[in-house]
Amino acid sequence: MRLNVILFFMAVVIFMSNTVSAAIELTDERATPEYWTAKLSDGDNVILSARDISRLNSTIRAGDTYAADLSRYPDKIPAEKLRERILKANSDVNVADHENQNLDALKDEVAVSYAVTMERVNIRLLPKDWAGDDFDDLQGTALDPCEAVAVLWESLDKKFFFVQARNYFGWIDKSKLALTTREHWLNYVKPENFIVVTANKKAVNVDGKNILFQMGAVIPLQDRADDGNFWLAKIPAREGDKIQEKTIKIAKDDTVHKGFLPCTKNNFIRQGFKFLGDVYGWGGLKESVDCSAFTSDIYRSMGIEIPRDANRQLKLMPSITKFNVEDFNTRIKILQKSPTGTLIFKRGHVLMLLGNDADGSPIAIHAASSYYLDDKKIYVSKVLVAALNYPNDYGVSTVNAMLGINFVKLNFE
Repeated sequence: MRLNVILFFMAVVIFMSNTVSAAIELTDERATPEYWTAKLSDGDNVILSARDISRLNSTIRAGDTYAADLSRYPDKIPAEKLRERILKANSDVNVADHENQNLDALKDEVAVSYAVTMERVNIRLLPKDWAGDDFDDLQGTALDPCEAVAVLWESLDKKFFFVQARNYFGWIDKSKLALTTREHWLNYVKPENFIVVTANKKAVNVDGKNILFQMGAVIPLQDRADDGNFWLAKIPAREGDKIQEKTIKIAKDDTVHKGFLPCTKNNFIRQGFKFLGDVYGWGGLKESVDCSAFTSDIYRSMGIEIPRDANRQLKLMPSITKFNVEDFNTRIKILQKSPTGTLIFKRGHVLMLLGNDADGSPIAIHAASSYYLDDKKIYVSKVLVAALNYPNDYGVSTVNAMLGINFVKLNFE
């Protein structure tokens, strides 16, 4: 046996000292935010300023074909361009019945309308309701209440609108949207005065109905922003199909923050751990997060708009390392030098790095669907903390399956 092969297996054995036998989840002190924040002397130092974040967002958005600068969105769309966009949304969906998209009616330029979400709503890749499947191929993502969307087309059955949101496009149940003027809509695209949801999720009561916000959601405030211990939030409702705003009092507690959180290593840690134990929700189903919604919500709570899906996060965020090297030890050393908040990518999945534990092993937090043990697929379906030694369906550990790691800055120590 060649020496490098022997060394490789020795490294695997050493690294697997953290190994999971029947589960990948760590439940000791490493599964607490305090363990990780205590290790950082610079944890509260600001990594990116508001100006840096604005420039980063513009750069990412410019390369993301699913995203749009809604503040500059055109008022008309050529029919052929819209047709391409609608077909792109479901290009990977193995469904024959596309009739409800109403594509035959697309003839000329289409005038854009403007709407705001009134509650948490699914973006679907075809105009069809969720049938309750855990892994629904037609589920794109979910939007929070108070999200501005450009309305581009209507389904044949008139139950859905095809929309462009800030980071995604697809079909939305039109009953959950309130139409408004472009001028008024822009107040939701870029509100000047707002709070951000910093909890994993937050329910707000509007006229006796709880509407759900998820981490990173932006809630606009009224001109008179507060009333003592409460924020005076502006929540969209509807009269007919037009917008009618409600003033709702939201307590000034630690579930919300005036403006975005500072971009710091400690905030990556604290925000990530707020999801710990939450159920895995494919495409935002189950009122929860999948792997890439988990990372994008954490980043968005600090004002950073990374792409919605893992493959585009890998492609479009500032790249530190693309893993062309196969050597296990080299990969570990790169991880050990990477900052808290670094995103780790393997095929179809993303994790967020917390740091190195007392043994020097890199540890991550992520929304995990499943892993493999002895060639058997095991569903865990929740947000958890794990070492990076668990195998994929090819029997390859996460370390060796890594495609790359990305962070918000190219240069760091």
